[in-house]
Amino acid sequence: MKPPIGVVGLGIMGLAIAKNAQKAGFQVFVSNRSAVKREIAKREGLSVVNSPMEVAERAQAIIIMVTDPAAVEDVLTGRDGIFSSKNIKGKTLIQMSTIDEKSTLEFSESTNKNGMVYIDCPVAGSKKQVEEAQLILLAGGMKADLLKWDDLFKAIGKAVVHAGPVGKGSALKLCMNLIVAQMTTALCESVALAKVQDLNPEKIFEVIKQSPALNCGYFQIKEKTLLEENYSPAFSLKNMLKDVRFMDAVARQKKLPIPVTQAVKFLMEGALTEGLGDFDLTSISALLKPAGKK
Repeated sequence: MKPPIGVVGLGIMGLAIAKNAQKAGFQVFVSNRSAVKREIAKREGLSVVNSPMEVAERAQAIIIMVTDPAAVEDVLTGRDGIFSSKNIKGKTLIQMSTIDEKSTLEFSESTNKNGMVYIDCPVAGSKKQVEEAQLILLAGGMKADLLKWDDLFKAIGKAVVHAGPVGKGSALKLCMNLIVAQMTTALCESVALAKVQDLNPEKIFEVIKQSPALNCGYFQIKEKTLLEENYSPAFSLKNMLKDVRFMDAVARQKKLPIPVTQAVKFLMEGALTEGLGDFDLTSISALLKPAGKK
């Protein structure tokens, strides 16, 4: 019999992860601060409880999928947080939120002090990949700890990349999101450049599809979004900006020049100021207009 699993955080990613784990035969308990998202989870047939503490009481492994370090901290140590449970020793915490390595190491230390195993496991993939259980899990931790939950990882993703000890999963995630951030801005600028030349931007994607070097799943996913200018979020701009700020902070600390990423940060901060934070990160296209044109 498969051990019970918990998921705290029921956004696009957390809800789909919980549903895929349940489809694979795991009993899944879920929680979210928002009552609206708890109701959605109930309609999806998931077992909803009222707090992270209640999730920890029932589950042997608890996945956290929330926004940022402050949200992770609240899940762990806030009122009715996981560490409030008297029944967590020997259980596993699988932290999947995208956060920085420094925060990851701090959370790992406090988790271990509470008698739990900590797995650092952010994911590569967005809405389509998580819904199809095709995530790539970027794991930091002991190999034996990862192997213990191999069936769970196979239920929600297609591959596990062991990045090294705890902290290196989060470090790898920032490296991967740097590529995504720059690919996105490059594609958006390319479409904008086509438009000012009175060139149909569909031609860009026609070339991409014929190019062995450029044809990739990510560009295919963003084609419809950009051509239709429909920026419903698959990966919100504000969440990518959070990650880009982490990249910039690490680079500054290590005295590493990353000028293109810093330019991306500047562009995304402008989009956030314009109220685009909750839209897809491709919404930066709304800023790429000739001077004086709205």
